[in-house]
Formats: sequence, structure tokens, C-alpha cells
Amino acid sequence: MAVEIVERLEREAARKTIEGARETFGLNYVELASALDVDRRTLLRYRNQTAAPSPPVRQRMEKLREIVYLLDEVFESRQRGLEWLYRPVPVLRGRRPIDLLRRGELEEVVSVLAGLYSGVHA
Repeated sequence: MAVEIVERLEREAARKTIEGARETFGLNYVELASALDVDRRTLLRYRNQTAAPSPPVRQRMEKLREIVYLLDEVFESRQRGLEWLYRPVPVLRGRRPIDLLRRGELEEVVSVLAGLYSGVHA
């Protein structure tokens, strides 16, 4: 019984993460699948809750949720956070965070946002 409950909760969390990331970052399913390092069809199975993500995919989804959280904490509005994602960032050597996100380089984006949150890159 507990196994079924946990799997259902993981499927629900995956769906919420996928839809939240699409809404927050403006990514399509192909880009989001690339960010999570999964096939688009697999991503759609997660979204439709017909499959639960593997532990490595759950970790990448956790990074996406962390990015959303930090964007909301660092910037006064979702629009400002989105503008930051789509502009070159000096501490990223002029790269845009959204491009890193699309390539699945989530930890770099988390690191810079965490620095902004703590005042390191202010």
C-alpha cells in the first residue's frame, strides 16, 4: 500500500514540476525534456502521470523546483526573474541562464541564483 501511495505522489510531483517549469521558464516540452535529460515521450508520460521518474530525473526536477524558488526569492516579480533568465549574465561569462537550463546545466543556474540570494553576486 505505501509503495503505491509513494509512486502516486511521485507522479503528481513530476506533473506539477513539469507544468510549473513550463509556465515559469517558457519552455516547450522538447526543451524541458532536454533540460531533464529524458526523451520527450518520457516527459509526456511523466506529465500524464502514467510513469514515475527515476531517481536521477527526480534529482533534476528538484533542481528545477529550486530554480523556481530562488527566482521568486531573488527577484521582486516573476517577470524580473524571467528577464534575468533570458539576458546574458556576467558571472556566467556572458551566457544566458535559460540556455544553460535548456542544456540541463541546472546546477550552474542554481549556484548563481543561490549566490544572488545570499548576496554574494549583488
